[in-house]
Amino acid sequence: MAKLTDLQRKRIIAAHVANGVSQRKLAAKYGVSATTIRRVLKGDAQLAQKVAQKKEENTASILSFMDTQKNDVCDLLKNLLAAINDPKKIEATSLSQLATTFGIIVDKFTAHEAPQTTNEAENNLFDAIASCGGEGFDDLPEIQQTPGDGGTVVEDAEVSE
Repeated sequence: MAKLTDLQRKRIIAAHVANGVSQRKLAAKYGVSATTIRRVLKGDAQLAQKVAQKKEENTASILSFMDTQKNDVCDLLKNLLAAINDPKKIEATSLSQLATTFGIIVDKFTAHEAPQTTNEAENNLFDAIASCGGEGFDDLPEIQQTPGDGGTVVEDAEVSE
């Protein structure tokens, strides 16, 4: 078995604490037994604490940086949404691509939102879109609203081009 250097010990602790690398993977990487890795990890609790603290500091630093970029990100999103909403681009895009884009946007905008009410009908996506002025779902053969269920997928619909 190989003897570990101080630098290797520090790297083992850092990899395990900061990145969650398993003891087995570390043992294989450094050519030692898993027991040796366990001893290294238990043997320097102070260093492990410092690594965990550094990880927290790095996370806080990244979140702080991201916070300073909010205006740029919002501007980028506005530009992307404007580009997505370009009638020429929409016309040239397949229904599948539009549906995927729409799904991503809805998922991102609603990811952390709780339903506004316990009444399922009041949280219906079709109703929410209609209340924003989006009408005409009945014109799309792939999405046909039926009374009561808010929408039905039609498998064999033909789309006229």
